Formats: sequence, C-alpha cells, structure tokens
Amino acid sequence: MDIQRAIVPALSIAIAIGGYMTTITAVADDTKEIDQRLRTVEVVQAENKSTTVELKNTIERLDRLEKMIETLTESQLRMMRNQARVCASVGANCE
Repeated sequence: MDIQRAIVPALSIAIAIGGYMTTITAVADDTKEIDQRLRTVEVVQAENKSTTVELKNTIERLDRLEKMIETLTESQLRMMRNQARVCASVGANCE
C-alpha cells in the first residue's frame, strides 16, 4: 500500500507537470505568432505613414504650383491689358 500511496501522488504530479509543459509550449507558440503578426502590422503602418507623408507633400507641392499658375495668369492678363492700351493709344492693329 505504501507504494500505491507514493505512486498516485507521483502520477498526479507527472500529469500536472505534463499539462503545465504543454500549456507553456502552446503559450510560447502563440506568443511567437502574435509577435509575427505585430511586426506585420507595424510594417503596414509604417508603409501607410510613409504614403500619408508622400501624399501630404504632393498636396503641398500642388498647392504651391496652383498659386504660381494664378500669379502667372494674373501677370499675363496685366500684360495683355497693357498691350491693348498701347495698341489703342498708337492706333495699331495688335491682333
């Protein structure tokens, strides 16, 4: 009977240790998978931030170009008006 008293607790401890090791292994595997997913998400976020910065820079450049075109258009209109006045004042046909 003494052997049975020793075997039953030892067997219970062995089963508990086996369950514990299985759980630890599963948690370690899940942790590795989560780490890989997190790295993938971080890469995607970095790419999105990069794209956002590029888009912001492109929009700023387009805004500057639009302002330059407006300035050039206003300048050309002034020159055309001045040319028309000169042509009218000297009686020339400036078509």
